[in-house]
Amino acid sequence: MFLRHSIVLFFASLCLFLHQAVAQNNDADSFVDVTSEVGLEAPHSAKWSKFIGEYFASGYLSTGQAWGDYNNDGFIDLFLAGGRAPSMLYRNNGNGTFTLSELNKHVALPDTWTGGAVWADYDNDGWKDLYVLAHGANVLLHNEQGRSFKNVTHDAGVGDTRKGTTAAWGDYNNDGFIDLYVANWACLPECQPADPVQASDRLYRNNGDGTFTDISNFLDSTMLQGAAFAASFVDFDNDGDADIYVVNDKAEHPIGNVLWRNDGAGCGEWCWTNAARATRSNLVRNGMGLAVGDYDNDLDLDFYFSDMLEPMVLLENIGGYFDNATDHSGVGWPGSTVGWGTSFFDFNNDGWLDLFLATTEYLQISEGPSAPFSMLEPYRNFLFQNVRDGVFIDATPTDWITNAQPSMGAAYADYDLDGLVDIVVGNFGVNYTLYRNTGEGSTNNNWITIRLEGRPPINRDALGARVFVTTPDGTTRMQEVKSGSSLGAGNDTALHFGLGQSTTSTIRVKWPDGTEETFEGITKNQTWHVIYEHTCWLYSCEE
Repeated sequence: MFLRHSIVLFFASLCLFLHQAVAQNNDADSFVDVTSEVGLEAPHSAKWSKFIGEYFASGYLSTGQAWGDYNNDGFIDLFLAGGRAPSMLYRNNGNGTFTLSELNKHVALPDTWTGGAVWADYDNDGWKDLYVLAHGANVLLHNEQGRSFKNVTHDAGVGDTRKGTTAAWGDYNNDGFIDLYVANWACLPECQPADPVQASDRLYRNNGDGTFTDISNFLDSTMLQGAAFAASFVDFDNDGDADIYVVNDKAEHPIGNVLWRNDGAGCGEWCWTNAARATRSNLVRNGMGLAVGDYDNDLDLDFYFSDMLEPMVLLENIGGYFDNATDHSGVGWPGSTVGWGTSFFDFNNDGWLDLFLATTEYLQISEGPSAPFSMLEPYRNFLFQNVRDGVFIDATPTDWITNAQPSMGAAYADYDLDGLVDIVVGNFGVNYTLYRNTGEGSTNNNWITIRLEGRPPINRDALGARVFVTTPDGTTRMQEVKSGSSLGAGNDTALHFGLGQSTTSTIRVKWPDGTEETFEGITKNQTWHVIYEHTCWLYSCEE
């Protein structure tokens, strides 16, 4: 029996190795650095001690990269947080290039130590607003119909002064106005000793009049006080309301990851239960980034979160409970790797979500038992290709290996509308890099992109809505609209589905209020714009 088991393991390992070799060869040029070519030049200025254990007065671990069409011209624009340098807003010219926006002065925030960022239309006026996290007071910039941005932080009441890392938007009470969760890391090194209260996350209810109410007191205060790096609104149990998953670093106040289950109205304001232990998602790790997606196409949302020195973790959702599928999947990658931003997206349009991981390296600088370590050394990023059956293989482009950077944040979007998902990466203390997806390795696969837009009683961004795409072979894929998830990241809210070789699909949209719409025979390689109870071609809609 032992011999048979060993033989099975040997051949499984051999197959995995051969798959990896093929993937490396086929997809070596799947992403190309086009940063300078398209007109992006965005430095990132940061401060953190190079050596672990060395005392220093202040520091902030975050980059901010956010995609959003701020001028409603149909092309997605890009905000890049500068850290201690001014931030940059780039307008997409619609021809594959970018220009520094004429509105950049309104969002540059030169006096703010900026971190994560995310776009969202919080007041349902049809224009995407920008929320920027900071070391200090966060900033909410209201989009004045594409003509300017107005700082409304004070009036809105969302200027939390803790060390913000990631913001996530979602309509937890389904009133048509999106609410805000702010993940805060530990107050170190500014506070000595560490004070967990200064690391408390915040939950803000949108009042529908441009203001927010801090309702964090309706959640267990102790479980808000982890050193959080990432958070996402996500309906993990498929009951139609938005729950919240939070990834915490165990560096200080090691409470583990938290899963706030949405239990509906009551309890004074709203009922929330920490269901992390009950669902087996309460791992105590050095959690950094968070990816949410249905990687196994079983119609529920799975979690992948990055870690430091220990393997990354893939949690497979099985009916509202989670199994640790890391070992089987091949996406753990332990050792000297420090994992940061991460995301699921289908880079080769085969219909299965792949996985991106930004990393740095943790190195011992000199010899000896008390020798200093650095955790922000340049290291290769990873692209894991989903080969089905719960297994991923390493398909990392060669350039990511030979030209390593200290990468921390990342956000994806099909910025040139060619049907291939691209990615921008934040390199801590260096700059931002835009990688264009060339389609190598896609074998001419087809795709469909759905951009949803709400109308009352649905929030304008349609956050929480789900889209189900079924191809003629009977396979159904599901994605949920979300804004904010991984470390400091604002991914595009459009839902991009690979179709493989299928040329048509059936699309079913389930809106947050339970309304459903189904569209048959939708042809390949196009973007659909679906407005609540009104469907039309992208950017040619009439009310």
